[in-house]
Amino acid sequence: MYALLRKEIAGFFSTPIGTLFIGVFLLLTGALLWLIPGENNVLDSGYAQLDGLFALAPWLFLFLIPAVTMRSFSEEYKQGTMEWLQTKPISRSQIVWAKYLASMSLVLLALIPTLVYLWSVCCLGVSFANLDMGAFWGSFIGLVLLAMVYAAVGVCISSYTDNAVVAFVLTAFCCFFLYIGFDFFSSLFSNATWQDAICSLGISSHYDAISRGVVDVRDVGYFVAVTLIILQCTFKKSWSKKDALPMAVIVLLLLISSQVVLRLDLTAEKRYTLSQQTRNLLKNQEHPIYVTIYLDGDLNMGFLRLKNATKDILNDMDAYAAKGIRIAFENPSKASSQKERQEKYVQLENRGLKPIVVHDRDNEGQMQQKIIFPWATLSIGNDTTSVLLLKNIAAKSGEENLNISIENLEYELTDAIRILSTKEVQKVAFLEGHGELTEPYVHDITTQLARYYQVDRGVLGTDVTMLDDYKVLIIAQPQENFSESDKYIIDQYLMRGGRILWLVDGVATNGEIGKPNDINLTDQLFTYGIRLSSNLLLDVQCALVPIKVDDAAGQDEFQPAPWYYSPLLMPSPAHSITRNMAAVKAEFASYIELVGQEQNAHIKKTVLLASSAHTAIEKAPMALSASIVNLSPQSPYFAYAYLPVAALFEGAFTSVYANRMPPAGIDTKGRDKEKQSCPTKMVVVADGSIIANELRGFGQGYEPLPLGYDSYMNQQFGNGNFVLNTVNYLADDGDWMQLRNRQVTLRLLDKQKISAERTLWQVVNMAIPVLLLITFSAVYQIVRRKRYVK
Repeated sequence: MYALLRKEIAGFFSTPIGTLFIGVFLLLTGALLWLIPGENNVLDSGYAQLDGLFALAPWLFLFLIPAVTMRSFSEEYKQGTMEWLQTKPISRSQIVWAKYLASMSLVLLALIPTLVYLWSVCCLGVSFANLDMGAFWGSFIGLVLLAMVYAAVGVCISSYTDNAVVAFVLTAFCCFFLYIGFDFFSSLFSNATWQDAICSLGISSHYDAISRGVVDVRDVGYFVAVTLIILQCTFKKSWSKKDALPMAVIVLLLLISSQVVLRLDLTAEKRYTLSQQTRNLLKNQEHPIYVTIYLDGDLNMGFLRLKNATKDILNDMDAYAAKGIRIAFENPSKASSQKERQEKYVQLENRGLKPIVVHDRDNEGQMQQKIIFPWATLSIGNDTTSVLLLKNIAAKSGEENLNISIENLEYELTDAIRILSTKEVQKVAFLEGHGELTEPYVHDITTQLARYYQVDRGVLGTDVTMLDDYKVLIIAQPQENFSESDKYIIDQYLMRGGRILWLVDGVATNGEIGKPNDINLTDQLFTYGIRLSSNLLLDVQCALVPIKVDDAAGQDEFQPAPWYYSPLLMPSPAHSITRNMAAVKAEFASYIELVGQEQNAHIKKTVLLASSAHTAIEKAPMALSASIVNLSPQSPYFAYAYLPVAALFEGAFTSVYANRMPPAGIDTKGRDKEKQSCPTKMVVVADGSIIANELRGFGQGYEPLPLGYDSYMNQQFGNGNFVLNTVNYLADDGDWMQLRNRQVTLRLLDKQKISAERTLWQVVNMAIPVLLLITFSAVYQIVRRKRYVK
């Protein structure tokens, strides 16, 4: 076998044609990756990755591998040496294996020069080797497995014809059919189960998964089994009953491997590894999940990356979904006329799917405007919900926002699935009776919470158990004193494991003065380890307000000025509640002081929102004046930094009534007073306005604006996300919010280096692989001549 293998390789390089075939393959690959503009162009993509190589490989192999294998047997038949070969002490199966391994050796030899592309991307990264090497080598394994099947097809077809050209054409056709033909055939069926079953027979579904750097036993088993089946057909030109046994064994192994869910995610951040809670959620689904992705059409590299990441994670989820996930793409801009296109846009907007306008340069450098719908809809049974795929944080760059969007895909998609499949809806309550924000001012957050919970409002009575059915209690900017009975009910609710979101002002303001906001909660919060400062925060990082000034002509005009009383609070990047979130807008905020450190050492405290590095404080009572806008941001007045405004507290709390009698009139329902809570959690925010949305209009004609939207600055802040995430975290018993901590490293190419050295790197990646091939071929010929020419 070894002698025959060497003969095959020597025969390939004995004429310039073999070198020519590999050279054309390398030139085509280099041109598509480095010269020709498009989605596979490495330099245009801006990302340190070689996904284009693995996307192009199935098509480029349709040229390379038939060229390598077409003479395997056909040349033997043509020259009449096959009969002579069969007289040697070597079986037909050994001949087939020798020719097959020789073909694979030649294909791998053709792939070695492509490692120049890997070196180039490493050099072009923002930092050297700014590339996910695990993903690359995992994808390279997929490339080898794909070559295994293609080479087996080529050797098999060559064994049935003495015409090399016919073998080339038939091999290319059969490989094409095996790769994508089953996908076309599946479209003839309307039944989704049949479609999935037929698609799984083709190479495409298995290669797409493994080419991302995820080695799945089912995919590897498929490639190995298909290769062995094809080679088995090559071994035997006539069949008997005993020949069916090896084929049956291979098919049995294929069926067994298809049932084994074992995956090795070679990517650096394990970005294709789903969490255990996601897998459990999908395994318990009783109905198929239908997903329509509207992020489709003419997309730039960034949005194309988001689209592919969405498809990839849905395919990963499909591997675990009990009833499967059906994925469809719809291009909203695809229409026969402008009128039809506009009608489709209006229909999507009426469903709440708002488009974004993207300005891109075309291939000629001209700016063009595109309408993109970065949405997906999920349907289970008769219920449908939408998922916004794109996160848009004002302080982040476009690349960072797209990367954040990819990081949040698992959370956003599973969040939608949980909404659709939840059978028992949890309840949350807004407390009333103490001057809290009325319903119009919390309309937007109520609407958002209603997707997840039953949202109620009400006052406390005398029943100590009246809050027990509620997962979270929201106390939104109270202005009036709490009675002892109300405090007791809230305290005992916390002791029994209830969760509370406190949004309480430390300073009460009326537009002219500010004074300490004493509403009889000081002792209760103090016992829990919290004190709300009676000082107001002023921050250089703040919202803008219009200030009337006189222009040169003596006319009134308004100019933006910093309103230091409205700080833009910085979210903590270290916690799932506030990770990847825009700044949160506050109004007349105070800050939190942690007290009783020794008594509350067992309480875990996490700062969620804080002021900036340039903060001032004013002690109440104080007069509020618009002249504060004239204060210079460089003033030494801003001498404080990073004062906490919102914090999370987790652990077992001590009751404020541990050493006190319950208030008179409380109906205990026969329950003993709890002095120590079970493990629970609460969030305290020293500003109630964070949960309040602006209103446009008055009386019956008011229109609530989105929470966190500043109409003057025309900017959306992170208030809505903060409150929603906080409530979800407090109500979360399954660690779902931890999915927001997923990190995907943003690996970018150095744009300046590419701009300055573009031609150089194009020449390097076009010329060096070919030069390596020519050098190898020349050295091989020289060595061969020295050995055999006497």
